[in-house]
Amino acid sequence: MGSLNPDEDAASTDVNVLVTGFGPFGDNHINPSYLIATSLPAKHEVQNLPAIKIHTHPAPIKVAYQNIRETVPKLLFPESSKETSVSSHAFDEQSNRGRQSIPSKLSSNFDIVLHIGMAPRRKFFALETCAHRDGYDREDVKGETMEGDTLWSEKYRAPSTLRPDFDMEDVWQKWKSGLVNEDIRASDDAGRYLCDFIYYTSLVEYWRRDPSGARPVMFLHVPGGSFEDDVERGTRVTLGLITALVESRSRR
Repeated sequence: MGSLNPDEDAASTDVNVLVTGFGPFGDNHINPSYLIATSLPAKHEVQNLPAIKIHTHPAPIKVAYQNIRETVPKLLFPESSKETSVSSHAFDEQSNRGRQSIPSKLSSNFDIVLHIGMAPRRKFFALETCAHRDGYDREDVKGETMEGDTLWSEKYRAPSTLRPDFDMEDVWQKWKSGLVNEDIRASDDAGRYLCDFIYYTSLVEYWRRDPSGARPVMFLHVPGGSFEDDVERGTRVTLGLITALVESRSRR
């Protein structure tokens, strides 16, 4: 498991990838997304690509809306955590200048962000291509929802959907070509629960800094199996996706 401080152990040519997985929720007492995340190697080397440093978050992400809203921005942009915190950010309610106060010079610790979540009833892996701002009325593990929350819609004035800026067709083709026997699919509906929520949370943090800039975030849904064979399969599929993301990004 890699350090969460890329500058401490990475060369300038390395590609630093942040990976997160979730903790338990509902009847799902074991979440394979975190088992897979923690099974990834700290370094992944592929011929003709820069060294890939994988930084797995050291704890499962709690399946709770406010926990994600507080945790993710600090993971992605630790230098600007004070400027971008929900409680301290100064918005102009009468104009569209709110996001302009975010310092654009502050960049993320990571070149690519990959969130992994579990879809209990699915037997296939899904590459999610779109995240949604609204519709989070399902209770999290703390019994809370995001009904009535207007931070993104009114204060940030963020769009109703956000997508990563990867060439999705290119990523898909590269990923699929290395996993011809796996059932992997593309999806544009991450579920309006914590998976969708963390995806939008990360994407909107990039969008706030530059609405037309990079959004190197991806979400992978994995099946619900948590046996050793399931985790090995999930690790192989995830490494394949990370490789495809890095290859697509490095050859743009």
